[in-house]
Amino acid sequence: MKRTGEAQRCLQPVVELRKEVSSYAYSVRAPRSRGVIPPSSYRNGGFATLAECLGDVARAMGGDFSRIYVRLEGLCVGERDIVELRRDPERVAVELKAGLEAELKAKAAFEVRAESVSEPGEG
Repeated sequence: MKRTGEAQRCLQPVVELRKEVSSYAYSVRAPRSRGVIPPSSYRNGGFATLAECLGDVARAMGGDFSRIYVRLEGLCVGERDIVELRRDPERVAVELKAGLEAELKAKAAFEVRAESVSEPGEG
């Protein structure tokens, strides 16, 4: 039987955070090898702030995992230690929102550059 630490090396969960009207919600899933993305295995919502949502994520993950991939509003904003979510969810929330803003700016800049490139044969 595999110990938690051994299983953890093979599997790192992903948390999907999203704003729903006036509250935050999340779902957790565990990607499999070869890019297979399974349905969410756990969902919760109704949190007044992103920090409250992150605190619940930390409680839901328990002590089984040390790190988690984070997606906010559909974009990857990095990977975090579960301990960070537990100890200082307010700071993590601020950092994740800043990461989302940076990702959105980069995506917009890329789209502008892609549109400015002319198609072959045009000119």
